Amino acid sequence: MQPNAMPTILKEILDKKQKVALRSCERTTPLNAPNLDSTFMIAEIKRASPSAGNIGVIPNPSVLAKEYLQGGAGAISVLCENDYFKGDLEDLKEVKLANPNACVLRKDFVTQLGQIKEAYDFGADMVLLIAAVFIGKNNPYGGFLQLRALYEKCLELGLTPLVEVHNALEVDFITPLGAKLIGINSRNLHTFVIDRIQAYCLLNQIQAKNPQSKVIFESSLLCNFDGFIVGNLGFNGILCGSYLVKNHKPKLALEKLKRAIECGKNSPNAFYQNVFRLLNSPLGFLKICGITNTQDALMCAEALQELKPFYAKDKIAALGFIIEPKSPRYIAIEYIREIARELERFSNILKIIVLKDDENQMQTAIELYQEGVVDALQLHSVKDSCFGGVELREADFAFYEVWNVECAEDLGKFISPFVLLDSKSALGGGSGKGIDLDVLESLKARVQTLCVAGGVGVDNVESLRQIGAKMLDINSSIESKVGKKDSVKLQKLLAILKKRGEMCV
Repeated sequence: MQPNAMPTILKEILDKKQKVALRSCERTTPLNAPNLDSTFMIAEIKRASPSAGNIGVIPNPSVLAKEYLQGGAGAISVLCENDYFKGDLEDLKEVKLANPNACVLRKDFVTQLGQIKEAYDFGADMVLLIAAVFIGKNNPYGGFLQLRALYEKCLELGLTPLVEVHNALEVDFITPLGAKLIGINSRNLHTFVIDRIQAYCLLNQIQAKNPQSKVIFESSLLCNFDGFIVGNLGFNGILCGSYLVKNHKPKLALEKLKRAIECGKNSPNAFYQNVFRLLNSPLGFLKICGITNTQDALMCAEALQELKPFYAKDKIAALGFIIEPKSPRYIAIEYIREIARELERFSNILKIIVLKDDENQMQTAIELYQEGVVDALQLHSVKDSCFGGVELREADFAFYEVWNVECAEDLGKFISPFVLLDSKSALGGGSGKGIDLDVLESLKARVQTLCVAGGVGVDNVESLRQIGAKMLDINSSIESKVGKKDSVKLQKLLAILKKRGEMCV
């Protein structure tokens, strides 16, 4: 679909916005630039949205703004669109008058130069400029020239423009602006569908094209763990609304979210940065699970080097180690440490520990993660947000969930940014049984990034790729016997993957 078509929700909002007359006001408050030298938290006054409906009653926006500021907000975002978000410029004015030393963002659908002056008059210090509004051939709102004019008008009045993008085309579109502050919105404004992994991957593109820019993450933040991911990826901050508005203690919620982001920033582990690149690559993410000995680990790591030409970055695949004692592929912790040392010569191989819902296993896995022995935890047979005695919404380590599915109804709400779908078996995995392709097709919209385990091998790898599988977790199909990997079978699998990779180059 062409960007200039602007279908559905975005077009409806913009059509109505054009009929709203400009308003006048006399500014009496100081102009405050945002402090972008530390973790930049933008907390939002937001009553409703087209996707969520009513979010929260906010009778006194200035009161909520005070709580946000006490919780560490570097700026207050105020929705000023009435028809879909139930906001108003009067909300912005009230917030600024009550908090004159705060930095306040006008979050709106701005297309006219007069709206920039209007924002200034009502007390705004920042203005949101949305690239999606202006991109596309024969754009009805003036295209890039108008976006640049709006940007320059902001600078003329001393306002800080926040330029928002949603996809790679928009990143290229705004690059000539040399924007100081860029927001990546994980929500598609045409459809209001969330795609977090696409948004995460845009950060690298922006940093390559605009290394001087500060970049914040917008939308779909639902818990502190989401903040950990954002910080771990290298974002400079966030813009968060619904999660904070719905929280009964917004000050505390914002404090915890900020700590989670900073924890992610300070973590030496870059698993998410690496794995999102792999998931977003043409060849996808390959993991070989059930490694039980050093010989197999080194054989697999050496064989996987054949995939190196198909990846732009250094990480190319992963090996998995199962610490569930009942598994026939169980491996003791001391052997994982030994293998990890041997794998240091293959720095492009990720190491993942696989565990069941057990407190001892969880604590052991977290210790190995903190020591740098493994890069992430694969949590097998997840059923709710508490796993191994840990509330996953509060996690400060890299993990992803595995859900065992036989039908679409088996998949519940998951917290990790992607979820691995495995077949059902007595042990929850490793049976060699696959998930029906129709079931996988039916789950694609819910998981967005299709990751598959269970019965994955030479016979079905091509069909799984054809339906869009971006992660393949291989285990029993490349074994000569349980727990013993077979180099010939692995080479056959890699030959299929390399052939597909060559087609994508």
